[in-house]
Amino acid sequence: MRNLAAVGGVCAAVCGTALGQDDAAAREARPASRPVVVEMFLSQACKSSPPASAYLTELSSRPDVVALAWHVDYWDKVAARNVGAWADPFARTAFADRQKAYNERIRGRAMVFTPQAVIDGFISVVGSKRESVEARILDAQFFDEKARPAPPELLIESSGNKLLRTRIDNVGAPYDALLVEFRRTATTKVGGGDNAGVTFRETNVVQSVAPLARDHTGAGDFSFTAPGDGLDCAVLVQERNNGRIVAARYCDNRQDH
Repeated sequence: MRNLAAVGGVCAAVCGTALGQDDAAAREARPASRPVVVEMFLSQACKSSPPASAYLTELSSRPDVVALAWHVDYWDKVAARNVGAWADPFARTAFADRQKAYNERIRGRAMVFTPQAVIDGFISVVGSKRESVEARILDAQFFDEKARPAPPELLIESSGNKLLRTRIDNVGAPYDALLVEFRRTATTKVGGGDNAGVTFRETNVVQSVAPLARDHTGAGDFSFTAPGDGLDCAVLVQERNNGRIVAARYCDNRQDH
């Protein structure tokens, strides 16, 4: 992990659940009732991001994880010696704002670092430390089983003519429903920044996020258009104001699906 002094980079803080030996054994034995969301905040210009990106690719193949790569823009003007800066083509200010909002709530301050993994919207860990991420995924699964007797319902189905419909129920608190569109794969030859000359191969690179609902209470039915070729999407059900993610699912928008 590398800190970014210009934007108040700080050392990573791990926010997890303290578990005893009996609880730890129980969490490993109990299957996950829903996918855990791993949001990886990174930049193609950050030296520590390629290992985190490679690890996220591994996570993306797991049925118990929804893995999303959010590229932040605060590295875009940081020049490396002899090669200058690199403007990450997937970076968005809105994604950096999402990361800052998480840090304000989870860590009590908006200062950011890359790569950062935010798990289910309430646990922060250094994204390149896979053992720590794996442990926090288990923590999130165990917390979810303990937190509520019945998990929220999230269904996504085709309505024809490239329309998709999602049904959300049993959340039990006001929530936001977010539609996240992403590239399933992306390959970029980086020409500047700390990763100049590196071929950056990625999975589930977020392109956009849009609300299906804000501060919604009770059951909801929402329709949206499936993304175009080469893109897929996920629906996140998140307690309002960047709170804990309580349900998530890939749209699985593939030509052969």
